Amino acid sequence: MSRSLREAASAPEFTAAFSGDLLWNEPLSKHTYYRIGGPADLLAIPRSRKDLEALHGLVQATGVPFFVLGAGSNLLVSDKGFRGLVIRTHRMNTGIGQIPKGCITAGASVMVFSLLKRASEEGWGGLEFLTGIPGTLGGVVCMNGGTHLGEAKDALESIEAFDLATGTWRRISHDGFVFSYRHNGFLGPAEVVYETVWRYKAEPAAAVKGRIDETLARRKATQPIDKPSCGSVFKNPREAGLHAWQVIEKLGLRGHRFGEAQFSEKHPNFIINLGKATAADVRALIDLAKSRAASELGVKLEEEVKYLGF
Repeated sequence: MSRSLREAASAPEFTAAFSGDLLWNEPLSKHTYYRIGGPADLLAIPRSRKDLEALHGLVQATGVPFFVLGAGSNLLVSDKGFRGLVIRTHRMNTGIGQIPKGCITAGASVMVFSLLKRASEEGWGGLEFLTGIPGTLGGVVCMNGGTHLGEAKDALESIEAFDLATGTWRRISHDGFVFSYRHNGFLGPAEVVYETVWRYKAEPAAAVKGRIDETLARRKATQPIDKPSCGSVFKNPREAGLHAWQVIEKLGLRGHRFGEAQFSEKHPNFIINLGKATAADVRALIDLAKSRAASELGVKLEEEVKYLGF
């Protein structure tokens, strides 16, 4: 018989094995870029490989629904929250190091901007495509994150992942990758990226820094980075030959709002939180755009933002 989550999390065998943090009834609005979302029954913050293994034991002992959360940069959480365990992975592996053969290793918890800062200091060229992407490297792998300069698949050499369902580790090399636009097809539903290895090209540090700074300046000028958002809401509908922002523009939805959620005036593929937006406000805008794009333009819009608790 399954044990309750609170009972299992307080059992001696778990507390002895887990060195991270446990936060009960934690508002997920504190852990997403949107600053939106109700509470999780339990938010666990692992700090090591052993902590992940302990969480596998917790999942097995309880059968509790669980969700893996990185930086929360592309996530919309229901106003009701999530009935289950949320595992936030932003502190479990934050190391960055150089290894032979033109590669660097970086923990999946490393924020993208931290890797780019090191790249600009060390002269690690070829990673500039990450510039402006929010979140962690683990999230970049899972989403095949990218910009007009490239995608994760273009520079990723290998990863190490842990399966919370089976309790097993595996190393996946470049030959085992299956990537498509904003999607990976090789990680299981319960697998957590723990470590990443990236290829780079040695260049003068000033040249790398210059390209990163130029790209950041362009993004600052064209995107509403001063307001909470999830970044791009919709994937580009490539079959229509349009960018997602162009679809929103054609529908006349630039600046349109529900409550305190608004399609940005600056970049209409961003839905921004004007201060007190709810998940219902954001979802209403998303559903409106999808419905009208289909009926008026014959375009299918697909979300890039992920949902939790709906």
